[in-house]
Order: sequence, then C-alpha cells, then structure tokens
Amino acid sequence: MLSGSFAENVLLGHEREFDTSVDAARLTPDIDNAGGRDSLVGHRGVRLSGGQVQRLALARALSTEAELLLADDVSSALDARTELELWDALRARGSAVVGATSKRSALAQADRVVVLEAGRVADAGPWRELETRWSHLAG
Repeated sequence: MLSGSFAENVLLGHEREFDTSVDAARLTPDIDNAGGRDSLVGHRGVRLSGGQVQRLALARALSTEAELLLADDVSSALDARTELELWDALRARGSAVVGATSKRSALAQADRVVVLEAGRVADAGPWRELETRWSHLAG
C-alpha cells in the first residue's frame, strides 16, 4: 500500500478503470465509508485493516484487466460473507486465478486444487474429491 489516495493506490498513475475493479475486490463500501476514492490511506490517512489492504492490492491487480492473476492467500483476512462475494466476483470476471492457500473455504471455491509435497504434485482435482485425503492441510 502506498501513501496516497485510494485511486492512486489502485490506478498507479495509469488510465485504468477504477469502480469495477474496486467493486469486484469488494472494497466499494470501505472506500465510501472513508470519504471516497480521493481519500488518503496509509501514512496520515485512513488506516486499513489487513483484509482491506488485501482487497486494495487485489483491486490494483484487477484494474490491469489481466487474464491471469497470481494470488497468495487473497481471502485469508476476510469474513465468510465477503470471501464468498469476492470469489463470485472473480469468477464472474472470467479471470483465471492461481493462488496459494490452506484456507478450507477458499479451497472449496476453486475449480481445481493442486497439492504439492516437497515441490512435486502429489494430487489434483476439485477439493470435494481431495478433502478426505488432504483435509489435514486445510485450516
């Protein structure tokens, strides 16, 4: 997160779409409550929670309209409702998301889960098929 406005943090000086990306990242209510897209965040601005910082970074990534997103535990700090809304929004955008997580609820949202052991693929498939063998890995 940069010290600057929400818009500056998402757009990084580029001519990109803001509202759709922020909405997909489920950050719109937080930005509205903080005073809008030009409100300052970070040093001398609004302090954000861990989940808000995650969603701000996600909105930045989504604003690029990339077809592939790499995410490290993108929903780890979110409440259950917001997490489901986030995954639904990402699915609706049609972007492929490759992520790392041990969060059971995130694994359940994935089309395909790949289990790695010692850097090698140990198993792959939908979580509902893998859960009985690998549930000890999920929190």
